[in-house]
Amino acid sequence: MPFNRIAIYGHRGWASTAIVKALARSGAPIRVLHQPTSDTSMLPASISTSSVDLGDEESTVEALKDIDIVISLVGHEGIARQFGLIKAIPKTQVKLFVPSDMSHEIDEQGSRIPVLKLKREVEEATRTAGIAMTLVRPCYLVESSIRTLQVDSIPSIVRPNTLNYVAAAYTSLFASTPISELSGRIFGISELSPTGDEIAKALEAKYGQKPEILHHSLQKIDREIDLALDNGSPGATVWYYRRLWGAGKLPHLMGSDIWTVPDYRKMSLDELVVQDKLEAYRDLPQPVLERLLATFTK
Repeated sequence: MPFNRIAIYGHRGWASTAIVKALARSGAPIRVLHQPTSDTSMLPASISTSSVDLGDEESTVEALKDIDIVISLVGHEGIARQFGLIKAIPKTQVKLFVPSDMSHEIDEQGSRIPVLKLKREVEEATRTAGIAMTLVRPCYLVESSIRTLQVDSIPSIVRPNTLNYVAAAYTSLFASTPISELSGRIFGISELSPTGDEIAKALEAKYGQKPEILHHSLQKIDREIDLALDNGSPGATVWYYRRLWGAGKLPHLMGSDIWTVPDYRKMSLDELVVQDKLEAYRDLPQPVLERLLATFTK
């Protein structure tokens, strides 16, 4: 099966680095689009690069020459720059755009949070421009959820993934799958399906004592979201994700079109937590960890 020619925008983040390397190992021709000041020295030798200012439509069109799929992996600070891709793609032979998501569907409450609202606007602008689009929604990553203490002990099922599985999913989805089989679809990714209670038990088995369980009413969480939005605090996002998990909404926001990576041995909760095979997450400054603890215990 022939490879798709892929351009990736956003290559330096914790998650995007792993995805880029996995796609490079697939053998598919990969071109990384980057800002002129961006460091590309750590990219695999097989990847080509193109310095581009997405605000310059002409140079963006040129950078997308001979590309079939554009995958955006930018973090929060780069979400708005995707509008430059949306403006340029109709003037190219690009057949598919994959906006940066790395989360799940945003409901009406979530659309009040500026960065999540912007993600939704990118999706709407893509549709309005008539660009074929595929969305990938891996929900939560195990490494970030457990390492940053954002875990809820509740009976409902959640569907977290390891970063390695997400990277493998991107590779199996886009390296050589015919674009006609991808266009217009929203793929959920689901490696594990534990309940919050099962995660708490795994933590107890790991550390020999029960984790502290905090209980917040939905009314309190809604108040905290409103307060954080009024103050311009990033805490609104943290409380919003906690609400979705605690209310059991996450499986529904991933969609029903779940992509399974062929021949991939999925990790178990016991391996990840009890046997301590959980990969490292990016280091969070101590003040950030303290703020997270203070956010949930107040």
